[in-house]
Amino acid sequence: MKKILVIIFSSLLYFNLSLADNSIEIKKFEKKNIEVLKFKVPDRKFPGKDDVIAQIHFPKKFDSKSLIIHQHGSSRDGMKFKKWGGKTDEWGTRLIKEALKRGYAVAVIDAFYERRLNPNDKTKFPNAVNIGLRLGEILSKDKRFDKSKIFYTGFSYGAGWILELQGEYYSKQKIFKAVVAAEPGCNANSIPTKNNFSTLIIKGEESHYYPIACESYLTMIKKVNNKVEYISIPKADHSFSSNRKTGSGKAFNGCSNNIILIYPDGIWKHMDGTLTSRKEAMTKCMTNESGGSSTREKLNEAITIALNYIDKNS
Repeated sequence: MKKILVIIFSSLLYFNLSLADNSIEIKKFEKKNIEVLKFKVPDRKFPGKDDVIAQIHFPKKFDSKSLIIHQHGSSRDGMKFKKWGGKTDEWGTRLIKEALKRGYAVAVIDAFYERRLNPNDKTKFPNAVNIGLRLGEILSKDKRFDKSKIFYTGFSYGAGWILELQGEYYSKQKIFKAVVAAEPGCNANSIPTKNNFSTLIIKGEESHYYPIACESYLTMIKKVNNKVEYISIPKADHSFSSNRKTGSGKAFNGCSNNIILIYPDGIWKHMDGTLTSRKEAMTKCMTNESGGSSTREKLNEAITIALNYIDKNS
């Protein structure tokens, strides 16, 4: 306990956190302009394993006070954190490099930290939005950041949860000014409601998470929100590679032609009105048709699109 309090106290000149919140640990790497945070976000799927971590990268000259928070996909195949063994995905790794050039700070989250998850554990993944909002809440109290300039990106699993912000439960959030969902699956989504933030969906034209699912959901979002955009990248698959291959891992993509809509009262229905349930959906919408390519020739293009959108909303 003393160690935690000392760490927090030593950071108070830079970090506007309450000493009473001893659930947050901070480790600074000043020569690298990096900080690693460990904080708690309970998830019912992981009783007693509340810790998650995030690594924040700062540009050498940080005048913009703008922050991008990123949520990884199911594969944490990118860089490792400086402390506590966290990891992000390749999108997060490249996003850091490019966003720093534009003057943004970037916080990459490891939502799987110490939860022993692998890419095929689709039904066990934690609620990424709760983690992103909690980190946003923490960092919005840090005077180094402008709380009106906090943005949220996510890839695949992370992107799917970003779209949950369209639903009634999260639509009134005031943390994120704009969000970018890169390659969400869109097979099951909350009924969209009016919100006050901007949203961009980026899809690979040849993704095994078939674009028709997100196009259907986009149509529904547009009925209540006009601050949503959709960009398709030609000849790009789920990982933004140009040589699509099919793998044998699990993918929640089997209901693309008749997506599921989740209502505020907990009812699950297909777009054609057919009733279903979460349990049934986990069976009939889960396939063994995953993406198998990792060349990512078009990933930098996708990240540029995302950053241009954030620039536009800054």
